[in-house]
This record gives sequence, C-alpha cells and structure tokens, in this order.
Amino acid sequence: MRLRYKLTGSPEVEVLEPLLQKRGSDNPPHLYPGKKLCLYLPRIGEWNKTMMLSQTIIPWTSEWLLNYEVWLATGEWSGGGLHPR
Repeated sequence: MRLRYKLTGSPEVEVLEPLLQKRGSDNPPHLYPGKKLCLYLPRIGEWNKTMMLSQTIIPWTSEWLLNYEVWLATGEWSGGGLHPR
C-alpha cells in the first residue's frame, strides 16, 4: 500500500503489491483514476483535514481490502457507497 497526503489536499491510497485483479472482464469497483482507492466521498464531508489518518484512512483502507476480497470471490461489493465516475 502507499498512502500519499499533502496538507493542502486529500489522502490518496493505492495498492502496490499484489496488483489488484479483475474479476473476469470487470475492474475492481470503487477506484478513482490511477487505481486510487475510493474510501470516502469528498463532496459530502466524510473526511476532512482535522481527522487523524490513523483513525480514518488506515482503517477504511483495511475495510476496502476486505470488500475487494469478497468482491473477487462473489462478484458483489458488500461495502456500500457510491461508485465514482
């Protein structure tokens, strides 16, 4: 995993190893361009700069990975949320 964060921006998380897999011809859901994980919705304030990364982004990344593994096995994304466009 790689977590990048600048005080003037939003955290970005990506999986470095092992590479994320497709399920058949389907790409994993809840990814932004550049294969950045979609962990929260920025426009509705689910995360802001006053929140600790260790209490938000890190556990959300773990939860995303769990949902990804379930999706690989079943084809269903059990994590809820909205898919980014």
